[in-house]
Amino acid sequence: MTVKKKILLIDDDRDFLMATRLILERSGYDVFLAESGKSGVDMIESVSPDLAIVDMMMETWGEGFDVISKIRSLDMGKDMPLIMLSGVDLQGPYQSFEPSDEFPKVNMILHKPVKADDLIRYVGDLIG
Repeated sequence: MTVKKKILLIDDDRDFLMATRLILERSGYDVFLAESGKSGVDMIESVSPDLAIVDMMMETWGEGFDVISKIRSLDMGKDMPLIMLSGVDLQGPYQSFEPSDEFPKVNMILHKPVKADDLIRYVGDLIG
């Protein structure tokens, strides 16, 4: 029996959470939902996800950055693959975004909406 990989989705958009959960569950992943950055960070230790997907903009413009910083500060989150999602057009400083020392490492930034097939491929590339 194979153990399913666990994914934590952190986003304040309930419709997005539900739709994305279906996509990932159909591909064989266990999916856990957090409707706020704080609850998402709190769930890292209880869920022990293999990957987290974090929305850039939740209650505040940069909440996703804070969430990723907090995840990276946890022992369990130091090396966890992280995908950041953005609903904003990635222009200006994000057009050619490259993680830097000032910004905690994310493995990938995706623009919403993400096509289901693309999301599954990206997740598979990161955690199998």
